[in-house]
Amino acid sequence: MPKIVSVKNLTISEVKKILEEEEAKRDLSTLENLTLDYSRKLDKVGDAEKARSIVERLMEKFNLPEEYAVQLVNIMPRVPGEVRLILSPLNRVFSSEELEEIIGILHGESEK
Repeated sequence: MPKIVSVKNLTISEVKKILEEEEAKRDLSTLENLTLDYSRKLDKVGDAEKARSIVERLMEKFNLPEEYAVQLVNIMPRVPGEVRLILSPLNRVFSSEELEEIIGILHGESEK
């Protein structure tokens, strides 16, 4: 049985990259193949480095926990209500401007 050495929140883009690199080296297990197929279908960013950069920006600018920033990147909401719903467990009120800015960062409209 494999031993868990560490735990890290990953975006779907990062999971896809890791599994594609492993696939080039060896045959993947059934579970790994299913996960790779899932990540290829649901990857909305397309680039692991870009996805991680967006996560970091959201964490820094809005003081979001990593797991929420990762979920925002994985889901890529387009309307403020969706962002508000994802962030609702934080028990923090985000202004309409902040929600729009989050959407802008997610979709590359806010490069500041």
